[in-house]
Amino acid sequence: MELNSESSLSYVTSTEEILKVLTQSLENGNVIGINALSIGPSMVMTAVEDIIDIKNDKIVVLKETDLLGIRIPEPEILLSEIVKVHLMRTLYDDPFHVQLREHKRDNA
Repeated sequence: MELNSESSLSYVTSTEEILKVLTQSLENGNVIGINALSIGPSMVMTAVEDIIDIKNDKIVVLKETDLLGIRIPEPEILLSEIVKVHLMRTLYDDPFHVQLREHKRDNA
């Protein structure tokens, strides 16, 4: 059996909708799946730490690690670099994932 995750997730691709999803993550702590030019071709699952207004763009500050505790190569990205996002119901600080990140950090 093959699972095609691309077709089962609903992505947001317009700048306005991406900003709404990022703001929800910032305010509520929801995990987002994010694809951005500066991060590379794979989707990163993390949450938003801050959104900073700059001239003609915004800096999106992501958590330093992904949901599983792996360091994100570029945690500060421009809104204009984001290709698509997916809002998840999972909270970044849910106890299970906090334990996973702590375990990863302790064994690094």
